[in-house]
Amino acid sequence: MSEEHNARRRLAALPGFTAERAENARLVRLSGLANLVFKVEADGERLCLRIPGLGTKALLDRRSEERNARAAAAAGVAPEVIHFGADGVMLARFVEGAPLTPARLDQSPGVIGRAATALRRLHADTADFAGTFSAFETMDRHVALLAERGAALPDRRRRVLAGAETVRAALAAHPPKLRPCHCDPTGGNLIDTGERVWLVDWEYAAMNDPMWDLAYFSVESDLDAPADRTLLTAYLAHAPRDVETARMAVTKAVCELLAATWALVQGAEGNRAADFPAYADRAFASATERMATRDFAAQLETLRGG
Repeated sequence: MSEEHNARRRLAALPGFTAERAENARLVRLSGLANLVFKVEADGERLCLRIPGLGTKALLDRRSEERNARAAAAAGVAPEVIHFGADGVMLARFVEGAPLTPARLDQSPGVIGRAATALRRLHADTADFAGTFSAFETMDRHVALLAERGAALPDRRRRVLAGAETVRAALAAHPPKLRPCHCDPTGGNLIDTGERVWLVDWEYAAMNDPMWDLAYFSVESDLDAPADRTLLTAYLAHAPRDVETARMAVTKAVCELLAATWALVQGAEGNRAADFPAYADRAFASATERMATRDFAAQLETLRGG
C-alpha cells in the first residue's frame, strides 16, 4: 500500500470525512523522520494529518500526547487539534510557514527571538502537562529496549553514557521548577510564519526543565555561542547569568546523548526514513567532544556552585 493510499484510507475513517471527500482531497507529503505527515486540502480547509510510523509505539503514551497537544493549543502555541485517535492518528489545523531549518535561522531576521517567545509562552502560559520527562531515565529506557531487540550498546558507547553521570549530578544539584515543555523542539517542529513561531508534534511533551527546550533547540539548530546568548537573552528578557549559560551549555551534551540513543532505537525498530546509525554516530561523537573540553568542565563547576 502506498503512503498516499494509506493516508486517504485513514482520512476516510475520521469524523467529518467520507471515502469520497478523502479521495478528492489534495495531499502533500511533508517531512518527518518518525511519522507520515501530510498537508490535506479538502473543501477549502487546510489540515495536517499525522500517521504514526515505525519506531514510536514502544516509546510513547498517546493519551498523554493528546492531552498535552490540546493544552498547548488552548494556550495558543500549537494548532487546534481536530481529531486524535487511540492509534495516534492526529488531524490538526495546518499552519502556513517555514520550518526552522538552519538556513531559515540564517536568512530570517528575528527568528531566534520569535522561537524564544514561543517557548516562553509554552512554559509560562500552558496548563500542566501529563507526564514528567527525565532525559537520563529515557536514555536508560532506550538502552534497555535496544538490548531487548538484540542491539545492545557496545562498551565504548556505554562508557560515554557512564561519563555523563557527572552531568546528571550537576544538573540535579539545583533542580529547576518543572514546566510544560515540548521536549523535542527540532527545527521541523517549529514553524515560523514571519510574525510568530508555532510548535507542532507533541509526542514527547511533558513536565520538564524549561532549559531542556532551549538547549535542544540550540543543538538541533546548530547555534553557536553568540546565537545561544541571543536565544537566552530573548527568552529570559535579560542578559543570562553565568549559571543560566552554564545550565544550557551542559544540557546540550545530554540532548546529544539522548538523540543518539533515540536514533539507535529507530534503527532497531526498523525505521528506514533516515540513516539512523550514522545520525547516532554523529551525536555520540559531538557529545563526547563537547564533554572533553575545558569549557565544559568550567561550566560544570559553575553549575555545581549554583
